[in-house]
Amino acid sequence: MADDSLTLDEIRRMAAEIGLTRLTDDHLQQLLRATKIARARGATLPVATLAPADEPAHVYRFDAGKQA
Repeated sequence: MADDSLTLDEIRRMAAEIGLTRLTDDHLQQLLRATKIARARGATLPVATLAPADEPAHVYRFDAGKQA
């Protein structure tokens, strides 16, 4: 369920706190939509039982002497 209580003024304040002071109203509307979606998706994740080992690890290795 989306967080409908978040307002454009709150998004403007949050953006200003991290230095995003030159965003247009269109940008702020996009940020508001994205924040609501991210919060809704995050609320559905079962994080209570996750351990650090559940985090996917991407390991890359560069072999200077080999060609692909």
